[in-house]
Amino acid sequence: MTADNSQKLDDAERVDLLCFLVMAQLIGHASTGDWLRTDHAVEATRMWVASNSAECDWLERAKLARMSVAIAPQFLVFPIFRDAREIVKLFVDGWRLDYRLPTVRGMLDVCTEHLRQG
Repeated sequence: MTADNSQKLDDAERVDLLCFLVMAQLIGHASTGDWLRTDHAVEATRMWVASNSAECDWLERAKLARMSVAIAPQFLVFPIFRDAREIVKLFVDGWRLDYRLPTVRGMLDVCTEHLRQG
């Protein structure tokens, strides 16, 4: 039996989705003081998948959402990540991360390393 990869993200998409979910966690935390509820994390993954025309099965989305909860708190040492209005400035074209910004590239590096170790 061969594995069906039609619902799998490639490495770049996986990192991008994880980074997006970490940002969503940080926006949620900055807005409410709490991390995203499961239903909000699910909705964030659906938003990313739809806006990126990606294919991703539910198990992979769940794993990445769980990772985002583990990664996000380490960014709270930076004041920008405690202010939702500042965090949303890291996006362009709606909800796409602006990888031209050093802050976003740094988060991308952290997410890449986390996935590499994971």
